[in-house]
Amino acid sequence: MASFSIHGVGVSSGIAIGRAHLVSNALLEVVHYQLTPNLIDEEIERFDQAIQSVKHDLEVIRVQLPKNAPAELDAFIGTHLAMLNDKSLSEAPKELIRNEQCNAEWAVKQQMDNIVEQFDAIEDEYLRERKHDVVQVVERI
Repeated sequence: MASFSIHGVGVSSGIAIGRAHLVSNALLEVVHYQLTPNLIDEEIERFDQAIQSVKHDLEVIRVQLPKNAPAELDAFIGTHLAMLNDKSLSEAPKELIRNEQCNAEWAVKQQMDNIVEQFDAIEDEYLRERKHDVVQVVERI
């Protein structure tokens, strides 16, 4: 079995044995295309399904957290679930899909860019950096 080292940011302290998950810092790139009016409802349904799928995935992760896992992990997952329930991510993209007749990926990306821009305007560095949480949630969608 080959061995190699990867340098990155740990999500908790200590040593763990198990499967490693690599998280890319790549910028989100999506294709933009126009929809015909008869496909708008279908696209909104596709978006809703994506939101529900991510919520389900996060709930599964939450349930599988070890009993001795740091409380911060549960709070982190809870924060991501709260973002998915916030209208700025759950409803605003639907309005873009309807009004711009665009694909769901593009609508979510546009909304993410708007939210990130608002976070960039925050003076407090800690709060400003929470924009990365928004990006992570959108990447999951």
